[in-house]
Amino acid sequence: MNTMNRILSSLLILLSLLVFSGPAFAKITLTLDRSEIRAHETFFLRVQVEDPATLNAGINLDFLPDDIQVRTRQEFNNSIIINGQYRSQMGWDFELLAENAGTFTIPALNIGAERSKPFTIRILPEESGFDNPDSAKIKLRANLSDEEVYVQQQLIFTVRIYRSVVTRNQNITPIRVTNALVEQLGDNKTFNFIKNDKSFRVIEQRYAIFPQQSGEMVIEPITYSATILDDNNNSSPWKRSQLKPISLSTQKYTVKVKAKPEGAAEPWLPASGLELKAEWQPNNQTFTVGEPAQLDFIIKGSGLLKTQLPTVTFPEQDGITIYRDTPQYHQRFNRFGVNSYHLEKVVVIPSKAGEISLPEIKIPWWNVESDQQEFATLEAKTIQVARSQKQVTQNTQQAVVPESQETAMEQTTNPNDSADSQAMETTQDNDYWKYASFVLAFVWIATLLLWFFKRNRNLVASDDTSQNTHSRTMDDTPSQLKNIIKSAAANNAKATEKRLNNWLNSQSDVSQVTNIVQLEKFCRQTGQDPLANELQDLQQALYAADYQKPWSGQDLVRLLPSLQLDKNIDNSQGLPGLYESRD
Repeated sequence: MNTMNRILSSLLILLSLLVFSGPAFAKITLTLDRSEIRAHETFFLRVQVEDPATLNAGINLDFLPDDIQVRTRQEFNNSIIINGQYRSQMGWDFELLAENAGTFTIPALNIGAERSKPFTIRILPEESGFDNPDSAKIKLRANLSDEEVYVQQQLIFTVRIYRSVVTRNQNITPIRVTNALVEQLGDNKTFNFIKNDKSFRVIEQRYAIFPQQSGEMVIEPITYSATILDDNNNSSPWKRSQLKPISLSTQKYTVKVKAKPEGAAEPWLPASGLELKAEWQPNNQTFTVGEPAQLDFIIKGSGLLKTQLPTVTFPEQDGITIYRDTPQYHQRFNRFGVNSYHLEKVVVIPSKAGEISLPEIKIPWWNVESDQQEFATLEAKTIQVARSQKQVTQNTQQAVVPESQETAMEQTTNPNDSADSQAMETTQDNDYWKYASFVLAFVWIATLLLWFFKRNRNLVASDDTSQNTHSRTMDDTPSQLKNIIKSAAANNAKATEKRLNNWLNSQSDVSQVTNIVQLEKFCRQTGQDPLANELQDLQQALYAADYQKPWSGQDLVRLLPSLQLDKNIDNSQGLPGLYESRD
């Protein structure tokens, strides 16, 4: 039996390793230095790994297709700071060259415990005008990604300067475009064009242009000027070389800008991609009535400026209160143009237990690649909200029936008592009028006596009515309030919220108020508006994005001792208002 147990244990361990070993592999990332690569042009391929052991293992060159030459290889291992955290970047940079156009695929790499996905490199035909590399020492080229675009759609404009000689006093005029927004896509790229043992040094500038008006958009010529050494063969060998000025210009480009299609939904977002994401922080977030939960909301737009990203309205939902932080916008450039990001932190506070569904969010956008309307969708999310500790305690107490009540219930439901009651009613009916006369006389005399004593008491205690009221107020003894008052007096909003919620959960005789959101609504329904205003101000200081001033808890310190939790609520308003969502 022991041998069998050991065999089963070994099999379970092996099975666990097989199941969980797949996701444990780290990721190898392959990237190119630019998007447009042509034949006879050098380019850089970066192979980035995550584990130093993978870097130490090294990499072979047999993963590259035969039609791609390796000119140089360099290992890198750097540390950078991203969002205040150190991250290591390590791997290899390869300078490559392809003499022929085509599409080449690098198969998935396996280095140590790391893997990559297959990677595709597309090589375009070489630039025209280079059949005879000796024809000119400096060339200027420009091209457009599209000949016609929609209004506000991204258009990529590329300018290249080819040099085979040393230049001085270089200058290039800035880009000029009518009725458009222009963003330069990062720094200039430099590489080499090599053909027939002739090499040109290339400088590439790339721009993202967003036309703002339909019709015709004009890109004015760009001029490059410099001085080079004049090595004219007719010059005397005894004379020094002369500097020769040169000036080259691109052509004027006219682009057709189409208007927004009829029937396209608002907002108008012509893009190559739009994504919505929402992630709970942490991912295994649990939900309890009255306790805040944080949600990271992200919009990513490909081919959009950050100013084009839409503002999303969260649908109102019964059972939750939503507070939204000020969004942060970021813009990044890659070989495909502009990528923009909307990052926002959202605080969700449930106000009732049970299953709550967060509605679906949809944003329309126009896919410029397929030329059709599409929708970015954030699917509806369902959360399970647990009751607060106070609600759990109250439900447990209500489930226990007191012994005296149980006895009374048994007596009421006993069928034998019914016959006895009917016999007693028949016997007592004859004496009814006699006893009724005595009772009426007694009540009349008692009423006179009560009126007399009450009149004398009102005269003596008329000035002390407020001190003898039977309305119960919150216990203002220092032992129960000192922690809340201490936090509020120190203007510590977070500690005040936590201690006030804890105190509310400890009040077992108040079933309808278990958190600050419900307490604020209760105060408004019972005429305690000044205290309700301070509670609302406390919540806005913690969660509202537009709350700019420092929070002060002095008024809360003054008003909390006067809180009346047993005050009657207007039945015409009702308690369901406590669970309404707030914008």
